[in-house]
Formats: sequence, C-alpha cells, structure tokens
Amino acid sequence: MELLSSNERYAKERYRKFEENLQNDQYSGLWPDAARYIARLNNRKPNPPQTIMLVVRWSEIIPRTDDTYDRGPWNSNIFFSYDVQPEDLK
Repeated sequence: MELLSSNERYAKERYRKFEENLQNDQYSGLWPDAARYIARLNNRKPNPPQTIMLVVRWSEIIPRTDDTYDRGPWNSNIFFSYDVQPEDLK
C-alpha cells in the first residue's frame, strides 16, 4: 500500500472495507445487489452466469514455539447464493 498513490490507496482501502464488511449479517440487504453486480461483471456470452455464491475464506494463524507462525488449513463458508435472472444481466 505504501507504494501506491493517494488515489490508488483510497480506492483499494474502500474496496477492502466493503469486502470485509459485506459478509456481516447486518449488511445482508446488500447481498442480492452485490450478487447481481458480480453477475454483470462476469456476463460472458454464450455462457452467462447462472448462480452467484458469496464465499468467505479464512485460515487460522497458529503460533509456533520459535515465535513464528504457521497457517492452518483453509476454511470456507458460502454465506449467500443467488440464482441469476436474465434481467439481472442488463
């Protein structure tokens, strides 16, 4: 982030905050809109998206005895699934 200009850093930080907070249940009202937006971004003819799944992935950080850390196995959770309608792709 230190190597980015102020404008680039601002845009990336705003997106990071959106991405981190989207998975919270208190923002569940945004999930259908986010899914439709993702569907439009990935609309490739002749194979348009049919289902959008919003997934959170994480890995536990495991401390080692030598004051370093290991990454645990990846976990994932589909927190929202949306069936794309033809009108969503316009």
